[in-house]
Amino acid sequence: MGDHAYIGELVAGIFYLIVGARLARLGARTGETPERLLAAMFFVSGLSYVVYEIPLMIDVEALWTPLNFAGRVIYAPASVLLAAFTWQVFRQESPWGVWFVYGTAALMIGGVGGSALGGDWEGYTISNRWFWLEWSGYTAPFAWAGAEAFTQYRRAQRRQRVGLSEPMVCNRLMLWSLFAIVQVVISLAILQQYASYEQENLFSATWDTLIGALEIFSAATIWLVFFPPVWYRRWVGRNAPPGPAAEG
Repeated sequence: MGDHAYIGELVAGIFYLIVGARLARLGARTGETPERLLAAMFFVSGLSYVVYEIPLMIDVEALWTPLNFAGRVIYAPASVLLAAFTWQVFRQESPWGVWFVYGTAALMIGGVGGSALGGDWEGYTISNRWFWLEWSGYTAPFAWAGAEAFTQYRRAQRRQRVGLSEPMVCNRLMLWSLFAIVQVVISLAILQQYASYEQENLFSATWDTLIGALEIFSAATIWLVFFPPVWYRRWVGRNAPPGPAAEG
């Protein structure tokens, strides 16, 4: 990677570990499945990010392949957990929702396992058919999450206008959709990054920097979703469209 381009991903990884720990405590108090799914998703995501960046921080080439493979294995459950969360929260009554979860698991297991058996431990070779299984496995759940959250956001907007939805609920749905969409953009950027690596055996500093910046943006979005500061809550409340009572 380019000089210090990994810092954005490292910061995001550490932040996701913190989010995972906070949500785990919340899940322990509420006993609710969605909180536990999100807690596990953020924790394994954060751990995977940190493991990926270790060889870059200490610059030990011998660790590159084993730690990259370890990062892929650790991250694989995150995609399944995200799909399970989306199913539980948005599509629990839809039979196809649970099959999406199983399909995500099959894609990740097939992609990571197949590429490893073929000798591509790092998973950078986009000309390898197994790469596309893994890439689809970690991209599709974010696309689904973004679409479901955006649909619910639009509905919450309409309810908010008649006083049936809180401004922060509507805002959180918008932010969650934005987070998921940015993750899809990151997945598309990763394709360009890996294409460059396959051709030149060198990561593009431009794509690395862009991905790092997008990861920082994603982490900031999650901060506003789960830990919104007082000033942000006030800002959302002031900018919310007035309900019928206020208009009257």
